[in-house]
Amino acid sequence: MLRLLAAISVALALNIAPAAAQSADEQAVTRAVFDYFHGQGEASAERLQRAFLADKATMIAIAPAQGGGETVTTYTDMNEWLTRWASNPNPPGGARDGAILNMHIQDGRIALVMFRSTNRFYDALTLVKVNNEWRIVSKVFVRQ
Repeated sequence: MLRLLAAISVALALNIAPAAAQSADEQAVTRAVFDYFHGQGEASAERLQRAFLADKATMIAIAPAQGGGETVTTYTDMNEWLTRWASNPNPPGGARDGAILNMHIQDGRIALVMFRSTNRFYDALTLVKVNNEWRIVSKVFVRQ
C-alpha cells in the first residue's frame, strides 16, 4: 500500500511540474502579445521592440481587393512598421479592447495565438522562445 501511495505521489508530482512550466510560458506569451497590442495603442517603441523579434519577423495582411476578391500583402521589414506604430502622433490609447481568443504552446518553444484587436482585426501570431524570451516572429491579420 505504501508503494502504491508513493507511486501515485510521484506521478502527481511529475504532472504538476509541466503544468507549472506551461503556466509560466502562457504568462510570458500573454505579456509579449499585450506588449504588442498596448505598444501600438500607446505608441511605445519599448513595448513593441520587446514584443517582436523585429529583424526576423514578417507581417501579412489579407484585405478586400478593389473589384472583388482579396489581396495578400507581405511586409518583411517589421522594424519599419514598429517605427511607424511608435511614432504615431495620435495613438488610440489604452481604451482599446483586445483579447487572446486561443493560445497553443508546443514543446515550450513555439506558440500560436489568435488575438482579437478591438473590433477591427483578428491577428494570428506566431511566437518563438529565443534566449528564454517569447517574441513574435509572424503576424497575419484580417479585418473583422
